[in-house]
Amino acid sequence: MARPLLFSALLVAIAVAAAAACTPQATPTPSPSASAAPSPAPTVARPSPTPTATPSLSPTPSATPTGTAAPPLSCPAQSGGDPNAQAQLTAIRAAHQPGFDRVVFEFGPSSAPVGTFGLPPYEISVVSEFTGGGSGRPVPVDGNAFLQVRFRNASTVDPTTGKQTFTQTDIRPGLPLVREVKLIDDFERVMTWGLGLEHLACAKVSQLSGPVRLVVDLPTPP
Repeated sequence: MARPLLFSALLVAIAVAAAAACTPQATPTPSPSASAAPSPAPTVARPSPTPTATPSLSPTPSATPTGTAAPPLSCPAQSGGDPNAQAQLTAIRAAHQPGFDRVVFEFGPSSAPVGTFGLPPYEISVVSEFTGGGSGRPVPVDGNAFLQVRFRNASTVDPTTGKQTFTQTDIRPGLPLVREVKLIDDFERVMTWGLGLEHLACAKVSQLSGPVRLVVDLPTPP
């Protein structure tokens, strides 16, 4: 009996081994490594924004051209001459020089009984209009600005003979600045002349002798 049992057990063991060999084995799936990080998505370069150009502001043009001084709003009054002098107006000359217009008042001796010959006292001032001393009526003078030149102890009429020593009463020299030189009043040895200007300019005054003259220079562009 022992051999048949042993033989049967052997057959069973061989069958079990054969079944195990024929059964497919499951292959374990490898786990992803904890240290492996996912690959980053590729970065797409974005175009830089186009800078907005700031418009440049043009400078506001100056009211006065470069190198040209603006006309003054006013000028100080000027005076001079010899308070004891007497004289007769004999000539007025007006001309343009580089950088200024010049007006010259020239004087000769007077027959007035009191005083000596010389440049009579004068006053130069800015005025808005001219009026006659006797009548008080406005005296028109061509220009946009006006200077008044007043002499005392002087006249265009000789006090002894009554003859005129200067006959021109209205001069239009056609200069860049000086439009008109006009006699405003001549009464009792007080003589007033008006200068009509293109625009106001302050006078530079010179007193000259040989002959006796008052020189009024008014600046203009060169």
